[in-house]
Amino acid sequence: MAKWSKKDVNNLVSLINAILIIGSVSIGFYFNLGMYYFFGTLFGSVLISTIIGNFLGDKTKKSKPPKKKQNNGKIGKLNESVSDDALLTSDIDTLSGTDFERLMESYYRDKGYQVERVGGSGDHEVDLILQDKKGYKIAVQCKRWKKNVGNDIVLRLKAGKQVYGCYDAWIVTTSHFTKAAIQIAEPLNIKLINGAQVHDMITRWRKEKLKR
Repeated sequence: MAKWSKKDVNNLVSLINAILIIGSVSIGFYFNLGMYYFFGTLFGSVLISTIIGNFLGDKTKKSKPPKKKQNNGKIGKLNESVSDDALLTSDIDTLSGTDFERLMESYYRDKGYQVERVGGSGDHEVDLILQDKKGYKIAVQCKRWKKNVGNDIVLRLKAGKQVYGCYDAWIVTTSHFTKAAIQIAEPLNIKLINGAQVHDMITRWRKEKLKR
């Protein structure tokens, strides 16, 4: 059965109602059946058209396609997680925020750091904690964003690195930084790594791994 929109149903009900009323009135006048017949057929016409409308309305509701899940505004796929192997070939710009963190975790671990993933609620803007062989600790915030990272993130990361006892802090993003963020990052000893740098270092790392 063809799908009916609400507007189509209403139009059809009105048409049926009009046809039944006009037909009934015409028959009543032609055969002089009186007022009882007129009001009876009027009521019957409305009842029949209402039943038809409800029937078609139910069909319309049942035929509606399920609603698609919508992205909550975050960049990348709907929080889909890719395998460890797929991280080596996936386009960075299609990764979810969590998978971007996993990618950076793999990158820094391959560069010789011990890596602890923090993330989650109350992480104080710290996603990864890097530690070299001498015990030097670095707090890393990973932002899989399209918009520019502002100075509020820089300030929160400054507090976060102190909470986790880190000496330095880095912000790694797929986008860029606002002027205010760049201005306050240097005196706070926070390194900013923008999208162009991220793509470059990940590309070179992937090529190195393929040669091994």
